[in-house]
Amino acid sequence: MPFKVSVIYFGRSGRLVTLSNVIAEGARSVEGADVTVYRIRDPVHGDIPDQYDEGVLDAPVITPQVVQESDCVIVGGPGRQGGVSFEIRHFLDSLADFQTSGCLLKGKVASGFTSTSGAGCGYGGHEAILMSMIATFLQHGMVPLGVPPSPIMEDASLASPFGTTMNMKTRTDKAGSRLRSLSESEVKLAYSQGEWAAQVSKQLHDSGDDE
Repeated sequence: MPFKVSVIYFGRSGRLVTLSNVIAEGARSVEGADVTVYRIRDPVHGDIPDQYDEGVLDAPVITPQVVQESDCVIVGGPGRQGGVSFEIRHFLDSLADFQTSGCLLKGKVASGFTSTSGAGCGYGGHEAILMSMIATFLQHGMVPLGVPPSPIMEDASLASPFGTTMNMKTRTDKAGSRLRSLSESEVKLAYSQGEWAAQVSKQLHDSGDDE
């Protein structure tokens, strides 16, 4: 039976969109997964195109209803000074009504990913950021997952079983344009995170159909 996976991001960088799409591809590799990538709209400034890389605003905007209809949600965005960005926190807090209305997200698979970028947004702190997301998932009775351990983690920068972390340090090509490419390890970890979340979602979904 089909099950719904929603990959949800906030970010202004095309590389973060690329990361979201790699996670989505990992989820799509699991039979029955209906996967859509959504974006979080800036709750204060809205959509100002010149503040975003090309393509970032192309994804549909996530709504609480979509989250409720999903079997699995994978949420990500940039860190800010060692904490979850305001936009991600605002989105997660907007789901509070589900908790007070009977824990309506209970049993759904949830996972997180993030990025760190150094000066201006803070150094490191990625595991604290991911744990903050996981804490919110647990408050809803969701089933939190990360990245399944693998030999890739031995040498990958910022690798963690809590979730994929992308190094957002700006890289440019010879023409001075920012590169969208991810490192090989970031791609492999992101793909495995999406695949693992979808595999567990499928198991839970299928076992529910058997009851």
